[in-house]
Amino acid sequence: MSEPPLPSVRRQLLFAKYRPLITTPFFFGFSTHVLSPALFSRLLSSRFDIPISNLLLFGSHVGVTSYLYTSKHLRKAHMFERLLYSIYGSAMFNFGTVLVMSIIRSIFPDKEPLRLGIGLSTAVALLAIGKKYVNYIDQVFEAVRYRSIPRS
Repeated sequence: MSEPPLPSVRRQLLFAKYRPLITTPFFFGFSTHVLSPALFSRLLSSRFDIPISNLLLFGSHVGVTSYLYTSKHLRKAHMFERLLYSIYGSAMFNFGTVLVMSIIRSIFPDKEPLRLGIGLSTAVALLAIGKKYVNYIDQVFEAVRYRSIPRS
């Protein structure tokens, strides 16, 4: 006999905890593609280059959108606005990353290993700063919600 499904709250907590582990490789894969497009053509045949890069970009958008959608500060928003803000935040983050990676690629045009090292380190920093920023907004939201702002 099969086990009953996980309760909704527990399932949401598991999803929130493991979602970044599932979607982060898409972000790093797409960043690698932007930093070194020829690498994908060498590893894969040229006919798979475009579909794979589009899949990586789509996966990155899904990951960032779902992260924002499940954040505390958007939980009480109307579903349409919550989705709209999440998609907007994902587009700003992902296309901002594309811009940063393109600038790195133009600074180091002939040094692929250095370009990949600096670019992927920058991607790690962007993800860490973005996560810290959303956590800060969530903390401010909770403080305002429960009126626990310390007064000096």
